[in-house]
Amino acid sequence: MNRLQGDAGPVPLPTPETYGRDLNEVMQTVATVGLWAGTIALLVYAARIGRQERSPLPVFIVLAVAAGSIFEPIYDITYHLHWLGADAEGNGPQWTLFTSFGLPQPVWVMPAYVVVFALPAVLLYRAFAAGVTLKKIYSYAALTAFTTALFETIAVNSGLYTYYGEAPMRFLNYPLFIAFMECAQITGFAVLCAVIKLRATKWQHNLIVFMVFPANFAFECLGAGFPTLVAMNAPNPSTAIMWAMAPVSIGLAAAGLYWTSQALFAVQRLAELEGRAPSLSPMSRTERIAATVV
Repeated sequence: MNRLQGDAGPVPLPTPETYGRDLNEVMQTVATVGLWAGTIALLVYAARIGRQERSPLPVFIVLAVAAGSIFEPIYDITYHLHWLGADAEGNGPQWTLFTSFGLPQPVWVMPAYVVVFALPAVLLYRAFAAGVTLKKIYSYAALTAFTTALFETIAVNSGLYTYYGEAPMRFLNYPLFIAFMECAQITGFAVLCAVIKLRATKWQHNLIVFMVFPANFAFECLGAGFPTLVAMNAPNPSTAIMWAMAPVSIGLAAAGLYWTSQALFAVQRLAELEGRAPSLSPMSRTERIAATVV
């Protein structure tokens, strides 16, 4: 069983009671209603783009991220995220969607994935396919690092979940290094969706996005994050080692995003050699703003 090490020896992983914190049920309602409404709106918007482009890719992006939300318990264990309001059997005021690894997941975890991960991809993949510089990709990653940190800091401090145990770079109870891992994952996914758009010649080819999302998630958050995660999950974690490993993980995440971007550039060069440019239907005003804001 996963355990934390304290001064008095090993103790079970924390519960809301051991933290003295309870689920904020008002915020649970706000998160559930707001995020599911946002997910439905994004799905309608993606369907409209799909009709314009005669491609299922934008709808598949939303559905792939929704399906990929079952990845969350793996993230929770490695990054020490604890949902408030339910025990391992799902008892408590939390509205539970599913349970895995003994971790009940709230009903709003799926739409949260869609809003945080699918929305940027839907807004940006066509502009990325049309042509983007490495500087622009990293600029967008910096923006998503900020938005991710803002979203999570609000969620953590409004009584929805907490990051327990030892972790480096904490600010208002949120380990800030995680925002850099997430921004590489979010931006890298948008880049890979652009690659799919450029190379898919049959509608079935777009189904690969259902594998690409969890694979990219693991690539950036677990693959790049492993030095810090190992330090965090050691018995009696060393603060100095965790702080030393955090910039290593951030650097690996940045390197991962670089190589993901190189895949897009290679596909774009191939399209030029083949004498075909990416076919783009007119972008909406929202997409143009997203593509140019950074």
